[in-house]
Amino acid sequence: MFAKDKHRDSGEGRSLPSWLHTIALLAALVAGLLIFPLASRAEPPLGEPAPDFALKSIAGTNLRLSEYRGEVVVLTFWASWCGECRHTLTALNSVVTPAGDGPVVLGINLDGDIARAASVAQSVGCRFPTLEDTRQQVGRLYSLEHLPLTLVLDRDGIVRGAWEREPAPAPALEALLKELAET
Repeated sequence: MFAKDKHRDSGEGRSLPSWLHTIALLAALVAGLLIFPLASRAEPPLGEPAPDFALKSIAGTNLRLSEYRGEVVVLTFWASWCGECRHTLTALNSVVTPAGDGPVVLGINLDGDIARAASVAQSVGCRFPTLEDTRQQVGRLYSLEHLPLTLVLDRDGIVRGAWEREPAPAPALEALLKELAET
Protein backbone atom coordinates (compact mmCIF):
# COMPACT_ATOMS: atom_id res chain seq x y z
CA MET A 1 0.00 0.00 0.00
CA PHE A 2 2.81 2.32 0.78
CA ALA A 3 4.49 1.65 -2.63
CA LYS A 4 1.25 2.50 -4.45
CA ASP A 5 1.12 5.95 -2.87
CA LYS A 6 4.77 6.53 -3.77
CA HIS A 7 3.99 5.59 -7.39
CA ARG A 8 1.20 8.15 -7.55
CA ASP A 9 3.37 10.88 -6.14
CA SER A 10 5.95 10.40 -8.90
CA GLY A 11 3.35 11.29 -11.58
CA GLU A 12 3.60 7.95 -13.36
CA GLY A 13 0.35 6.38 -14.42
CA ARG A 14 -1.63 9.60 -14.26
CA SER A 15 -3.94 10.52 -17.09
CA LEU A 16 -5.59 13.79 -17.97
CA PRO A 17 -9.24 14.24 -17.06
CA SER A 18 -11.59 13.25 -19.88
CA TRP A 19 -13.03 16.78 -20.09
CA LEU A 20 -9.56 18.11 -20.87
CA HIS A 21 -9.21 15.58 -23.71
CA THR A 22 -12.58 16.70 -25.08
CA ILE A 23 -11.58 20.38 -24.99
CA ALA A 24 -8.25 19.63 -26.73
CA LEU A 25 -10.03 17.63 -29.42
CA LEU A 26 -12.60 20.39 -29.99
CA ALA A 27 -9.85 23.03 -30.17
CA ALA A 28 -7.98 20.98 -32.78
CA LEU A 29 -11.17 20.50 -34.79
CA VAL A 30 -12.01 24.22 -34.74
CA ALA A 31 -8.43 25.14 -35.71
CA GLY A 32 -8.57 22.68 -38.60
CA LEU A 33 -11.88 24.06 -39.84
CA LEU A 34 -10.56 27.61 -39.71
CA ILE A 35 -7.23 26.86 -41.39
CA PHE A 36 -8.44 24.40 -44.06
CA PRO A 37 -10.14 27.01 -46.31
CA LEU A 38 -6.98 29.12 -46.24
CA ALA A 39 -4.73 26.17 -47.01
CA SER A 40 -6.91 24.81 -49.80
CA ARG A 41 -7.21 27.91 -51.97
CA ALA A 42 -7.45 26.78 -55.57
CA GLU A 43 -6.25 29.84 -57.37
CA PRO A 44 -2.76 31.30 -57.36
CA PRO A 45 -2.50 33.78 -54.48
CA LEU A 46 -3.21 37.43 -55.15
CA GLY A 47 -0.04 39.19 -56.19
CA GLU A 48 1.46 36.06 -57.75
CA PRO A 49 1.89 35.36 -61.48
CA ALA A 50 -0.75 33.18 -63.11
CA PRO A 51 0.78 29.99 -64.52
CA ASP A 52 1.12 30.03 -68.31
CA PHE A 53 -0.74 27.50 -70.44
CA ALA A 54 -1.78 26.83 -74.04
CA LEU A 55 -5.17 25.40 -75.00
CA LYS A 56 -7.25 25.02 -78.13
CA SER A 57 -10.44 27.05 -78.42
CA ILE A 58 -13.68 25.40 -79.49
CA ALA A 59 -13.20 27.37 -82.73
CA GLY A 60 -9.95 25.43 -83.31
CA THR A 61 -7.44 28.20 -82.53
CA ASN A 62 -4.52 27.55 -80.17
CA LEU A 63 -4.23 30.26 -77.54
CA ARG A 64 -1.47 30.81 -74.97
CA LEU A 65 -2.03 32.94 -71.88
CA SER A 66 1.39 34.62 -72.14
CA GLU A 67 0.41 35.99 -75.58
CA TYR A 68 -1.90 38.39 -73.72
CA ARG A 69 0.84 40.04 -71.64
CA GLY A 70 0.33 43.76 -71.82
CA GLU A 71 -3.45 43.34 -71.60
CA VAL A 72 -5.81 42.91 -68.66
CA VAL A 73 -7.13 39.33 -68.72
CA VAL A 74 -10.13 37.68 -67.08
CA LEU A 75 -9.93 33.88 -66.84
CA THR A 76 -12.96 31.85 -65.84
CA PHE A 77 -12.93 28.10 -65.31
CA TRP A 78 -16.28 26.41 -65.84
CA ALA A 79 -18.19 23.22 -66.65
CA SER A 80 -21.58 22.64 -68.26
CA TRP A 81 -23.05 20.92 -65.19
CA CYS A 82 -22.24 23.92 -62.95
CA GLY A 83 -25.20 26.31 -62.61
CA GLU A 84 -23.12 29.11 -61.05
CA CYS A 85 -20.71 28.77 -63.98
CA ARG A 86 -23.50 29.61 -66.43
CA HIS A 87 -24.31 32.74 -64.41
CA THR A 88 -20.63 33.66 -64.47
CA LEU A 89 -20.38 33.26 -68.24
CA THR A 90 -23.46 35.42 -68.75
CA ALA A 91 -22.13 38.10 -66.39
CA LEU A 92 -18.72 38.17 -68.10
CA ASN A 93 -20.40 38.94 -71.43
CA SER A 94 -20.99 42.44 -70.08
CA VAL A 95 -17.22 42.93 -69.67
CA VAL A 96 -16.53 42.27 -73.35
CA THR A 97 -16.76 45.52 -75.31
CA PRO A 98 -17.87 45.61 -78.95
CA ALA A 99 -14.86 47.79 -79.81
CA GLY A 100 -12.51 45.25 -78.22
CA ASP A 101 -10.90 47.90 -76.02
CA GLY A 102 -11.81 46.15 -72.74
CA PRO A 103 -10.12 43.25 -71.04
CA VAL A 104 -9.47 39.93 -72.73
CA VAL A 105 -11.87 37.30 -71.38
CA LEU A 106 -11.05 33.61 -71.73
CA GLY A 107 -13.41 30.84 -70.62
CA ILE A 108 -11.76 27.52 -69.78
CA ASN A 109 -14.13 24.57 -69.99
CA LEU A 110 -13.31 21.43 -68.03
CA ASP A 111 -16.00 19.08 -69.40
CA GLY A 112 -13.83 17.22 -71.88
CA ASP A 113 -16.69 17.34 -74.38
CA ILE A 114 -16.15 20.04 -77.01
CA ALA A 115 -19.66 19.76 -78.48
CA ARG A 116 -21.25 20.18 -75.04
CA ALA A 117 -18.99 23.14 -74.22
CA ALA A 118 -19.84 24.79 -77.54
CA SER A 119 -23.56 24.23 -76.92
CA VAL A 120 -23.43 25.83 -73.46
CA ALA A 121 -21.26 28.71 -74.66
CA GLN A 122 -23.76 29.38 -77.45
CA SER A 123 -26.79 29.07 -75.17
CA VAL A 124 -25.46 31.73 -72.77
CA GLY A 125 -24.26 33.90 -75.66
CA CYS A 126 -20.52 33.86 -74.87
CA ARG A 127 -18.81 36.73 -76.66
CA PHE A 128 -15.35 35.51 -75.71
CA PRO A 129 -13.25 32.44 -76.58
CA THR A 130 -13.98 29.15 -74.87
CA LEU A 131 -10.88 27.01 -74.40
CA GLU A 132 -11.07 23.25 -73.90
CA ASP A 133 -9.09 21.73 -71.05
CA THR A 134 -10.07 18.19 -72.09
CA ARG A 135 -7.46 16.49 -69.90
CA GLN A 136 -7.89 19.04 -67.09
CA GLN A 137 -4.17 19.75 -67.15
CA VAL A 138 -4.69 23.49 -66.70
CA GLY A 139 -7.23 22.78 -63.96
CA ARG A 140 -4.52 20.79 -62.15
CA LEU A 141 -1.93 23.50 -62.86
CA TYR A 142 -4.22 25.94 -61.05
CA SER A 143 -5.00 23.35 -58.30
CA LEU A 144 -8.65 23.78 -59.17
CA GLU A 145 -11.06 22.36 -56.61
CA HIS A 146 -14.26 24.41 -57.00
CA LEU A 147 -16.17 25.97 -59.87
CA PRO A 148 -16.57 28.55 -61.09
CA LEU A 149 -13.17 30.12 -60.57
CA THR A 150 -12.68 33.61 -62.03
CA LEU A 151 -9.29 35.33 -61.98
CA VAL A 152 -8.38 38.87 -63.06
CA LEU A 153 -4.80 39.35 -64.23
CA ASP A 154 -3.03 42.67 -64.65
CA ARG A 155 -0.95 43.58 -67.71
CA ASP A 156 2.03 41.67 -66.27
CA GLY A 157 0.04 38.46 -65.72
CA ILE A 158 -0.20 38.96 -61.95
CA VAL A 159 -3.39 37.80 -60.21
CA ARG A 160 -5.20 40.89 -58.87
CA GLY A 161 -8.66 39.45 -58.23
CA ALA A 162 -10.13 36.00 -57.59
CA TRP A 163 -13.64 34.66 -57.04
CA GLU A 164 -14.45 31.01 -56.42
CA ARG A 165 -17.75 29.07 -56.19
CA GLU A 166 -19.87 32.04 -57.31
CA PRO A 167 -19.87 34.73 -59.98
CA ALA A 168 -17.67 37.75 -59.30
CA PRO A 169 -19.82 40.55 -57.84
CA ALA A 170 -20.36 43.02 -60.70
CA PRO A 171 -19.41 46.17 -58.74
CA ALA A 172 -16.17 44.64 -57.45
CA LEU A 173 -15.24 43.24 -60.86
CA GLU A 174 -16.01 46.51 -62.65
CA ALA A 175 -14.03 48.56 -60.11
CA LEU A 176 -11.00 46.26 -60.41
CA LEU A 177 -11.12 46.25 -64.22
CA LYS A 178 -11.40 50.04 -64.28
CA GLU A 179 -8.43 50.37 -61.93
CA LEU A 180 -6.32 47.98 -64.02
CA ALA A 181 -7.31 49.67 -67.29
CA GLU A 182 -5.92 52.95 -65.98
CA THR A 183 -2.51 51.48 -65.15
